[in-house]
Amino acid sequence: MKQKIIRALTKDVGLKILAIIFSFLLWLIVVNIDDPTQTRTFTSVVTVTNESVLKDAGKLYEVKDGVNTVSFRVTAKRSIIEKLSPSDFSAVADMNNLENEERIPVTITAKSYASHITISSKQNYLYVVLEDETTQRFVINAQTTGALESGLAVETVTCSPTVITVKGPEAVVSTIESVVATANVTGVTSNFTESVIPKLYNSSGEEVESEDLSLSVSTVDVSVGFSHTKTVDIVVKTSGALAEGLTLGSIKTDPASVMITGEASDLNDVTSITIPDTVINLSDLSGSFTTTVDITPYIPENVTLTDGSNTKVTIYVLMESESASTADLSGSNVELRNIPEGIGVSLATTEFTVNVFGTEAALAALDVSQIKGYIDCSSLTVGEGQNAVVQFEAIDGITIQNTLVTVDVIQDETAGASSDETAESSGETSAD
Repeated sequence: MKQKIIRALTKDVGLKILAIIFSFLLWLIVVNIDDPTQTRTFTSVVTVTNESVLKDAGKLYEVKDGVNTVSFRVTAKRSIIEKLSPSDFSAVADMNNLENEERIPVTITAKSYASHITISSKQNYLYVVLEDETTQRFVINAQTTGALESGLAVETVTCSPTVITVKGPEAVVSTIESVVATANVTGVTSNFTESVIPKLYNSSGEEVESEDLSLSVSTVDVSVGFSHTKTVDIVVKTSGALAEGLTLGSIKTDPASVMITGEASDLNDVTSITIPDTVINLSDLSGSFTTTVDITPYIPENVTLTDGSNTKVTIYVLMESESASTADLSGSNVELRNIPEGIGVSLATTEFTVNVFGTEAALAALDVSQIKGYIDCSSLTVGEGQNAVVQFEAIDGITIQNTLVTVDVIQDETAGASSDETAESSGETSAD
């Protein structure tokens, strides 16, 4: 039986193979002649039309979750559907048809074979989020960045235009604090103008993204003008002579030098900034001394300090072997003496700083609570914000410079014992 089956299968093998091939070809012919219908899903990007409807109403929109595509099913003969691609369809959302301020019906049409295909009737929507639109003007802050070449200083920084208009969602525009246009000065040695993109910043100094914003200009011309600079020392001249028993150690300034700017020819004529001898008279000193001077009057003509330079210079006149330091004192360290009858006196500040001098060892060992001072109030009159001199008791090895403080003086006809208690706790005293 088994052999009969084998003989039946192997008999006329060539004819059987030919029959199979013929059957397959016949099936292909039938299928192509029949051309059955098929259904396939396509995805297209949605185009929004009539956006001006929202703009005219002072509104803007953004696609919810960033999804601006729709998917739909298409049915057609197999011979046609195999030729179709997403580009053969258009998906349009007309803003005139906005529903509930949140969705727009999407109309899908075929660009090719329109009469031979069927698009599913299911309604697709584009979901949007509406926002109020606002417009605001900002003054552009022109500035520079980068490393200046030696001997140069930025003299002027201007921009054109000077004002920019920003339009966009109110939630974004309201966060803008400043608009900055920055030119890079690295490697530049002469005046120049650079076209830069203005940047928007919020109150925290973080950049505000401008993708959803419309700017009145896309670039700003920043013009930078340079001047020459030079660093010169500060020289202090003195008059008079120290009292017997005092030996001058050194005279220092802080800062020791300043940077000036001007034309190169004018800078060449300046070798230092000299503080005249009328400022420091050694005959008036009883020990180390410090003072702060405004050097503006002593700067030569045709030159100025560079931007950012402090016009105030501190002068330290130190006796031999002494160093300078400062101490922060409380108002409770100051006694108010000789207060005229019927007035009350109080320090306008609870803390102030004094200059102290001595050897490094003495300064290191100084206990601030040991510093005691007093104000002679005998010449004070009623009024706020008056200057008064705090004088200090001697401490071995330490010189404390008398210091100006501000006091408030008021009429106090009820001054008495209760005022004395107040003076002990708050630095305020009235006459007995």
